[in-house]
Amino acid sequence: MKKFWVIWIEFFRLGLITFGGGIAMLPVIKATALKHHWIEEKDWEEIVTLSQLAPGAIAVNCANLIGYRSLGLLGSLMAIFGMITPPILIITLIALGFESILNLPLVLAALRGMFIVVFILLMKAIYTLGKLAWKQGWMIPISLLSFTLAYFNLLAPAVILLLSSLMILSMTWMKNRKRK
Repeated sequence: MKKFWVIWIEFFRLGLITFGGGIAMLPVIKATALKHHWIEEKDWEEIVTLSQLAPGAIAVNCANLIGYRSLGLLGSLMAIFGMITPPILIITLIALGFESILNLPLVLAALRGMFIVVFILLMKAIYTLGKLAWKQGWMIPISLLSFTLAYFNLLAPAVILLLSSLMILSMTWMKNRKRK
């Protein structure tokens, strides 16, 4: 039973520091999962891919998959609830007194500090995901095409996501089929 509380506590801790969205947190989630031996290095790429394809927050989807792979259904639930509890509590507290604290110098300084941390975490995530794409050479053109279509507003983001997902799933299926 202790291992279920360990996964809850670790994802609770991650939920406390998930500023800037889940993509920025991917390197921290990966490091935590590897440190506790919940996953192996070779599993990370698949976890990130599946987490991006599933609806919802990528950090919560990663928690779900890591929890499930390491401790089954209960591990999945503990990881998810660990990840979502801090934001729910923080948002509830902020909503209760938002206007009264918004202009406090300490709050403004904290928000500025978070901006810097989020920027650094996003750069780390871009670097890490870029390395994954570079290893899988066929992902680079898909990534560049998706970026171009989104940047110039040529297709709706949902359509880009759907088409990219279909291409990546097809390429992965063909690659796995060749191995057999």
